[in-house]
Amino acid sequence: MGSDPEELAATLRELARLDPVELGLQAVLERILQAAATGCGSTGGVGLLLLGSDAKLRYAVAAGGPRRLLAGTQVRLAEGPSVDAFLQAAPVSTSDLAAEPRWPDFRPLALAAGIRAWLSVPVHQRHGPIGALDFARTDPRPWRPHDLAAADAYAQLLMTTLRLATARQQDRLSPALRFAVQHDTRIEQARGVIMQRERLDQAAAVELLRLQAQIEGQPIRAVAERLLARPRP
Repeated sequence: MGSDPEELAATLRELARLDPVELGLQAVLERILQAAATGCGSTGGVGLLLLGSDAKLRYAVAAGGPRRLLAGTQVRLAEGPSVDAFLQAAPVSTSDLAAEPRWPDFRPLALAAGIRAWLSVPVHQRHGPIGALDFARTDPRPWRPHDLAAADAYAQLLMTTLRLATARQQDRLSPALRFAVQHDTRIEQARGVIMQRERLDQAAAVELLRLQAQIEGQPIRAVAERLLARPRP
């Protein structure tokens, strides 16, 4: 698979035709990640992390020499490109971890594992990220604009695949996947509670949730879950 826009579009169309019910969701996700590793020149592996019920990121699937331990380390240390991309809802990258001033605790662990460059892009639903898509390289090399565009396209395809699988076989999804894709539903429910309690409109209620999440440095889903767990007056 090439890296030019036309070949990327053709690859994405081919992957979008894969049926997660017929082939199995895990198999389809792995196919997407394998293609993403090739398309973005990720020599150190690609991994999909999703939000769990404990408000932490967990690997759902990985391909091409996955660095699972590094993702777990980022969560434990509460620092790293995956964590930043998820919390900031924006791509985060570094072309050379050896010269990177960010992530002082995570950086030496990644270098010891042979990783020199990293790119993380958020996997979005309407009300915010439900995870992050990670790309690692074993050589220091800048991420080109095309790499970022391709990574974002693969993240969107993953979200579409998860939605399709949920709509067609929700009862067969693992609890972790089911929790992640119900992200927007729970935020909508929390929004309704705030609208009623604070007499706000829809936009203001969601903005209040987002502000609280930023203050706490927590995913908006975690704030929504805590609100919904409180006894109703």
